[in-house]
Amino acid sequence: MKLLTLNTHSWLEIHQVSKIYELAQFIVQQKIDAVALQEVNQFIHSPILEHPLGYAGGADRPVRQDNFALLLNQFLAELDRPYHWAWAVSHLGFERYDEGVALLTRAPMQRLECIDVSPTYTDQDVARRVVIAAKLGAEHGGLWVTSAHMSWWEVEGASLFAQEFEILNRSLRELAGSETVLLAGDFNNAAEVTDEGYALMRSLGWHDTYLTASQIQGEHTVHKAIHGWTNFTQALRIDLVLANQPLDVAQHSVVFPDTSDQAISDHSGLLLTLNL
Repeated sequence: MKLLTLNTHSWLEIHQVSKIYELAQFIVQQKIDAVALQEVNQFIHSPILEHPLGYAGGADRPVRQDNFALLLNQFLAELDRPYHWAWAVSHLGFERYDEGVALLTRAPMQRLECIDVSPTYTDQDVARRVVIAAKLGAEHGGLWVTSAHMSWWEVEGASLFAQEFEILNRSLRELAGSETVLLAGDFNNAAEVTDEGYALMRSLGWHDTYLTASQIQGEHTVHKAIHGWTNFTQALRIDLVLANQPLDVAQHSVVFPDTSDQAISDHSGLLLTLNL
């Protein structure tokens, strides 16, 4: 199985439409089974689309014509590889976007869940976070795939990440039981920091696929100052794929490196090949 995760920085990139098409081409060429995307935006005043191609649900509001995941799937359809996709809205971004997380899968989603990990906030609060989780069919052994975009370890004196991850960890374990969960996304907690969010996730039994992969190409996913990391001092590994149990990871690769002309976002992406 192949999994791609990417923080898309959508509609904040120049040449956005051509970058969506480039992403679609990559997904088709690599025959990727599941795609986890973060910062999946649509403008709040764009026209509503009544029947979005391949849409499986998730959001509590209409899909609009410039939804990043919708456009991506439309390009995939033009390449004769339409996917199933789901999208959940976390908050109002930059006062002009419905911002959220999305999943695209080649196989139909057997079950779809949206997990609100910030129950004290509304969707008008930028601090609100939502995780989307989909269960794939028997061909993947009842595998759950998720897309998460979490808060920093501390925000204005509050340990938001710890609060969010406590809810997320409990919810995913209740949902999946003994089934495998791939928790992919932008965690905003660097693996290089030994006593914050990354350490918390590991202590709760989540396995970092980077550490167990047979082949590794690249490590860090952010190499420059970006929104939320303006005090950048070193390269960061904040985009991760975690699993609730040990897995056979054949390859773990950094793709669309943010340091090169291939960059399609302010984050690099991760492409994994797993033997499930």
